[in-house]
Amino acid sequence: MNFDINTLKHHQLVEDGQLEGCYIHQPVPGSQQDDAAVLEERQALEKMGYKVVQVKAKGGTTTFAEAMQKLAKKTGHLPKE
Repeated sequence: MNFDINTLKHHQLVEDGQLEGCYIHQPVPGSQQDDAAVLEERQALEKMGYKVVQVKAKGGTTTFAEAMQKLAKKTGHLPKE
């Protein structure tokens, strides 16, 4: 499998904040967590040693910040002091 980390279609690197260094997948129409392409990309990232997390939006009004706060609490990541 040829995998170019610079051409991700379903995951995004978190570059700062509580989940810095993790890759996230936030479902959008046509890109759900159990789609074959999403799973393939996730598995490739994990094989490369990256942490991949799933963000589930609540309806259509969840902001990215709200989703990240909920995920940080769920995964036990704490803010840097």
